[in-house]
Amino acid sequence: MTKQKIAVILLCAGAVIGYTAPAHGDIIATTPSYDSPNGYDYVTTLPPTTYQLIGTFGFTVPAGESVVGITISGSFGNGDVPNTELSDYYLGFAGNEEAIPVANCDNISANCYSGEEGPYGWSVTLTQAQIGELAPALAAGSIDFTYTWDASPPVVPVSDLLSPTGYDPQYIYAGAATLDITPSPEPATALFCFSGLAGLAVFRRFRKL
Repeated sequence: MTKQKIAVILLCAGAVIGYTAPAHGDIIATTPSYDSPNGYDYVTTLPPTTYQLIGTFGFTVPAGESVVGITISGSFGNGDVPNTELSDYYLGFAGNEEAIPVANCDNISANCYSGEEGPYGWSVTLTQAQIGELAPALAAGSIDFTYTWDASPPVVPVSDLLSPTGYDPQYIYAGAATLDITPSPEPATALFCFSGLAGLAVFRRFRKL
């Protein structure tokens, strides 16, 4: 075996190993727990119809690597309150803050709304199509975590209707959220390897002519 062939094979082996295994570990970003600053009773006061910001995940994807996996986990309710008002959570960015829906609490009979043993955890792994939708945010190293209030008003207890102090306001409570990003080297290195092998084959063929 010639020295040229040995060199190309070693280069290829290193390139393939670098391509099949991430050069770095997963990127972890977090947001703190959240309590909505205002409460709404859906009778005398109504919540905003637009998205509200919970927090922003900040991170850096290493140069020459692409994102091949994203998982977000969090909870309905936090250390202060075990549940939350009806709401939907999203990942997004400026211009498309509700790009990817990741969790929802849309049922007044669900534990996330009425349970007292929370917080109630949730976790979602994004599809490749959803990761593609977040491409501008991934390039910028910044993904917003937002929510919207559910459009359906909660059931107002009779005791609240008869109470001289008014109706019971509803609040959004979200636990600390974690974004787990898996990067992987771009395929350029592996392509370079295979190009080298092809070049060696052509070189050997011409030497035999």
